[in-house]
Amino acid sequence: MTTPRTSKFIILGSLYFTQGIPNGFFRHTAPVVFRESGLSLEDIALFLPALYLPWVLKFLWSIVVERFHSKKQGKYRSWIIPLQILTAGTMVALANWQFGTSLSIFVLGVALINIFSSVQDVSTDGYAVKILSSQERGWGNAIQVGCYWLGFVVGGGFILMLMNSLGWNFLLIAMGLVTLLATIPLLLTRPAKRAQNKEAPQSPNQSIGLLNFLRQPIVFKLLTLVAAFRMLEGFIRSLVPTMFKDWGMELNEIGFTLGIVAPGAALGGALVAGILVTRLGRLHSLLLFGSMQILSAAGYMFLSSTKLVDSSLVFPVVVVDHMISGMTTVALFSLMMDWSRKEHGGTDYTCMDCIGVFAMMFGTGISYLIAHYGGYTMSFGCAIPLTLLSLFMVRTLFAQIQKENYWKSLHSNN
Repeated sequence: MTTPRTSKFIILGSLYFTQGIPNGFFRHTAPVVFRESGLSLEDIALFLPALYLPWVLKFLWSIVVERFHSKKQGKYRSWIIPLQILTAGTMVALANWQFGTSLSIFVLGVALINIFSSVQDVSTDGYAVKILSSQERGWGNAIQVGCYWLGFVVGGGFILMLMNSLGWNFLLIAMGLVTLLATIPLLLTRPAKRAQNKEAPQSPNQSIGLLNFLRQPIVFKLLTLVAAFRMLEGFIRSLVPTMFKDWGMELNEIGFTLGIVAPGAALGGALVAGILVTRLGRLHSLLLFGSMQILSAAGYMFLSSTKLVDSSLVFPVVVVDHMISGMTTVALFSLMMDWSRKEHGGTDYTCMDCIGVFAMMFGTGISYLIAHYGGYTMSFGCAIPLTLLSLFMVRTLFAQIQKENYWKSLHSNN
């Protein structure tokens, strides 16, 4: 029995929604909690990048997901359901942690949530590729982005906005409950037995697909291009929550600015880029949108130098920056899809994404260290020459990759 299109969209929308919740929590709430707990910027430079590791290791999770699963429940379904339960359980357990107590418990809780969420990400992406037809993937990806950002708003915006009024415990328990409720659509849909019977026999070594990707001509240059472009995401934007906290902004103000306004702007930027990327072409999109990150760095450098907590100044900078972030993400992800082999799309895309996350993790650590020793203004100032260097590397590497006959044929086939 074929799953109706509406049911597919509801299932994927709910799963990507719950995927956005821990990401918003990790990216915006965790840095503020660290600062609230008295950590220096130097300490955060060590803690925060380390919590990226589960997302860097997604290429390993993909091997495990492909190799070990229940045929009765379905390859991806047998992973997604228990992972949703584990994520919700960890959120409820973390609700018992209190400010001022051992920070290691909070770090452990966030690390576990990131591990479960990153494996769920691999499983959900695989499930989406499996159940969506080629005609459904346009709407499917639109639902993915939209629902992800809605979840991001919940985990990174509402938590900070409501923490003082409703309390940490209530909000973490509510997050866990929402995660469980979002799993119901998948629970009500039984695995397609006919599709299972048609599955190709599994290779005894699921790492072969990964090794084949890494053996492709000049793949190192492709991964370097992704890393050079993605590093700025962590370098520029990871500092913003702690900078606002150090200014004395209230948690609800930070939550509204970075958890509501920023994701809305990012979604708008993604929609604009979706229209322009095909018209401009991949390289021109990367260079145009990437160069606009100079505006982001300059805007934050201005705010950090004036230290004016004024929404009339903060909102425009945050909106412009996150619109640019949404545009750069769409441009890069489109290129990553182009250069993923159709028969190994999950492995190829996951590998490139892991390199991108590692670059973000590296950029985050370096920016916090610079801010610790030289201040926020210096850190944002350093982002401007780094942006120019990134653009130079992207242009040079893109031209070299395009000249390779292997990549020409792969790009044309996709």
